Amino acid sequence: SGLLRSCLSPLPLGRQSSRGDRFCCSNSRRHPKPSPTTGPLVSGAPAAARRRGGKGDKDTVLEKRKAASEKKPKPPPMSQFRSEEMNLVQLFIQNDAAHDTLHELGEVGALQFKDMNSDKSAFQRLFVQDVRKCDDMLRILRFTDEMLLREKIKSRQRGATQPGSLQELHDRLSDLEKEMKEHNSSSSLLLKQKSELDEHQFVLKKAAQWMSHKGAIGAPTAGGDDTGDMAGLMDDAEGQNKQGRKMLGHIAGCIPFANLKDFALTLFRATRGNMLLKHEEIGVILDPSKSEMVQKSVFIVFFSGERSKVKVDKIVDSYGGTKYALPDSPQEQQALLASVDERLRDLKIVIDKTDDYRRNKLEQVVESVPFWTTHVQKEKAVYHTLNKFNYDVTHKCLIAEAWAPTAEMDQIREALRRGTAKSGASVQTVVNVVDTRETPPTFFRNTKYTRGTQSIVDAYGMAKYQEFNPAVFSVITFPFLFGVMFGDIGHGFIMTLVGALLCLFEKRLASAARDEMFGTLYHGRYNILLMGLFATYAGFIYNELFSVPLEAFGKTAWCSGEMSDRSCIGMHGVDPSHQTQKWLRTNLDQAYDFKDMKSTGEEVTWEVYPFGTDPGFAHTGNKLNSVNSFKMKFAIIAGVVQMVAGVCCKLMNTLYFKDKITMYFVFGPEIVFINSIFGYLCILIMSKWTTNWDATYVLNNYEIVSIPQVYCDATLSNTPCWTPPFMDNRDELFGGRLKPLPSHMWCMKDGVKTAGCAVYKQVQSSGFTYIVESNVFGNKEIANPLSEFNRAECTMNPLREGGGCSLWKQSPPSLLDSLIKMFMEIGSVPVANQVIPGQGGLQMFLIFIAFVSVPTLLLPKPYLLKAEAEAKKAKEDEQHKLTHGDEELGHAADEPAAEAPAKKEEAAGGGGHGHGHGEFNFEEEMVHQMIHTIEYVLGCISNTASYLRLWALSLAHAGLSEVFWERVVLSALELEAHPYLHAAAVAVAFCVWAAMTFAVLMVMETLSACLHDIRLHWVEFQNKFYKGDGYAFAPLTFSQEGGEEE
Repeated sequence: SGLLRSCLSPLPLGRQSSRGDRFCCSNSRRHPKPSPTTGPLVSGAPAAARRRGGKGDKDTVLEKRKAASEKKPKPPPMSQFRSEEMNLVQLFIQNDAAHDTLHELGEVGALQFKDMNSDKSAFQRLFVQDVRKCDDMLRILRFTDEMLLREKIKSRQRGATQPGSLQELHDRLSDLEKEMKEHNSSSSLLLKQKSELDEHQFVLKKAAQWMSHKGAIGAPTAGGDDTGDMAGLMDDAEGQNKQGRKMLGHIAGCIPFANLKDFALTLFRATRGNMLLKHEEIGVILDPSKSEMVQKSVFIVFFSGERSKVKVDKIVDSYGGTKYALPDSPQEQQALLASVDERLRDLKIVIDKTDDYRRNKLEQVVESVPFWTTHVQKEKAVYHTLNKFNYDVTHKCLIAEAWAPTAEMDQIREALRRGTAKSGASVQTVVNVVDTRETPPTFFRNTKYTRGTQSIVDAYGMAKYQEFNPAVFSVITFPFLFGVMFGDIGHGFIMTLVGALLCLFEKRLASAARDEMFGTLYHGRYNILLMGLFATYAGFIYNELFSVPLEAFGKTAWCSGEMSDRSCIGMHGVDPSHQTQKWLRTNLDQAYDFKDMKSTGEEVTWEVYPFGTDPGFAHTGNKLNSVNSFKMKFAIIAGVVQMVAGVCCKLMNTLYFKDKITMYFVFGPEIVFINSIFGYLCILIMSKWTTNWDATYVLNNYEIVSIPQVYCDATLSNTPCWTPPFMDNRDELFGGRLKPLPSHMWCMKDGVKTAGCAVYKQVQSSGFTYIVESNVFGNKEIANPLSEFNRAECTMNPLREGGGCSLWKQSPPSLLDSLIKMFMEIGSVPVANQVIPGQGGLQMFLIFIAFVSVPTLLLPKPYLLKAEAEAKKAKEDEQHKLTHGDEELGHAADEPAAEAPAKKEEAAGGGGHGHGHGEFNFEEEMVHQMIHTIEYVLGCISNTASYLRLWALSLAHAGLSEVFWERVVLSALELEAHPYLHAAAVAVAFCVWAAMTFAVLMVMETLSACLHDIRLHWVEFQNKFYKGDGYAFAPLTFSQEGGEEE
């Protein structure tokens, strides 16, 4: 004990957790790095011993801290687009310098060591005893840490000294464990004795009351009847002789309250009711047999006969009861109770002293346990790495191979120099860069902003060495697509607030990030912040605040036909009873002088809501159709843009790896195919959105013309007049001619090929009325719109009276029909269905190049690779013939295939195109390319359809939000009741709405949208270029973030 007290001094090391060669030191920035301990480098191996002093004074600690901060290297520039360039280095380390050198390399954290002893088991390695010793110390430290937590002893951040060697620390921890276990064993025994005495005390007190006829309590039998007072039973016993009184026995003790009912029933049946049971609950106490807190009851059983005593004993034991001595006479009971009380007092004193002693011991090491843990974990990582080295008996040195970032080579050499100098070795460590064809590990230098997104990409598969990193795009596209699905101002603001708080208090919350659930949120805090921002932005686009539209950017541009508002007058002179539909506000009061009944010549325009969705759509019948149309088209555009970006990333990979075959015959056909169909669809969508359909007319059913919209009168009509686009039932309302309008505006009858409104100037000639548009259409005539259209006559003689030429407004065509007819009616697009000029010919050309790109993607690459492999093999054979002669060449040709695998590998090359090593197999390559072609062609269709989940989830989110608001909050607001009852109902409804919003929309919908977002990035985006068959760079490092720079 004296030796242990003198040795238990603190050690300045940081708490850490280990995982292979990587482990963290959370206090590494607040405490100095420990020096390696002394002791033999190799247990039982030919290595020299190292000695190191154990300075523990304050000046030494400050000096080491200053030196550690000065030698901390400046991180090299980061590359997010491609992984760091790697070198395979070979190290020749002198035995005496190996331990110190690895400590220095661990501080740098830039070397991933290869296992040079993979053919040996763990028990055959040189440093297995040292690793076992470290494991044993870590076990003791975990045990000690549990003791500290149980005793609730907290660190006071005082200074600590370090031990002289690893062996000394092991001996110290072993002594500490032995002493703590002895104290725990003694304490457990004392507590068991105390709990037994406590129960015995309860038994003596309660049983004495029952047996003295004071405070007797009737106890129910198995049948539920009260047994009444004990007086009759005791009086009968007193009236018997001495031998008869001995036949009446009793057993007293304690039993778990949960077993009491079954215990009473079993007693009743076993003794056939010939017993008396008394019991009373005593609360929760420590169970002596289980050493845990249990709710118990005191009981006493009176019975008659020895046979009944045996039965009662067995039943008490079977139900977990404990029996205690209970004398018959009150005097003996009082004497025994006094003895129990005295023993309890003495035992309590002993227990308190034992606890104080154990607590004092733990307080002596509480400051050192975190530092010892860090120190031992570092030592374990060092010895575990040393087990990977080869031992050269001849040169008495250790040989290691490791992967290292090229940018870190100078820091690695400096660390090797420091390690050699610290160990006092006479020979410097030799480091050589080795040429190899092995695939290096992948290492991205992430920041705290990109770490969350990079982990999502890595979960799909680690990028191949130097492969383009999808996380560069996913940093923005992931939260953006989430925002499209989760768009709502209120929900997005809540998520933004959560993300902002996590980012603002990231240093305070770093310690809580060890929890798995919270750690996921903490490490993705910047993703959550961006997701919230994009969701808020999308909410403004959708104009939804918890499903409620806002007029944040002004009033709605729609009106209901108020005659007092000139901008809301759809048609001058129309009966207000006919104005049953809403229309957009216009500048009609500026384009037409209603007082003088003449046009001002200004073009008619409609007001457009300045930003986002017009709030006027909120309660209209076509809201769902309008919003769904926008969201569906936007989802397609977003999907096609992201897929095209993925195909372009393949181009970046092919350019970097100089793979011309893949660039010309894989990337080329792929980019042509996807753009000729789906890129063209996006162009149609954008054209349809940007076209002013109210100013687009079809002339002579032959060409589409755009006409400025001018409201004209009976004397001014050199340009076609404007007709309100919302009046779809003119013919029904006005019988063909719009009588309330000026006489020059006519409407076609149903069934006529030129159905729709035509505008013309009244010119009488031979009974026909027609219009001559010399300023806009040259010398073309538009005849009476009530006549049939005759294209032949119109073409032959456009100025002929009644020629049947026409002009009518074009309606926006259906893009779904256009896409279907693009393949069903190749090259045929009716003029009325055209979105862009020359659409029919353009579609024919796009279909042609799309079909040509499929065989181009399938066939050239395998044949070109075959020709390349054959040319390479022929060149090698020719060179081999010139070097060794025909005889050796013929002998080599006769060699069995199994005897020359290296020659096959050299002939195949395996480089240049990334098709692996080994002999070229044309059939395998052809099948692979066929599968890739089918997957890509079908994937373009299925992936584009998959992006419609952006629209579907946005629709579901908006629908749920609207249902919660209208069915819960609005229902309470519209409730007609007493004011106080109404206020209470609103408060309850708001709480229910808030709970449902949080649980369903903020939690479940967030998880759902994240999963769909991940799928879009993994399957629809990354499969266009990302192989993901690499392996991560896992260096020996002592830093907290494992090489990630903040």
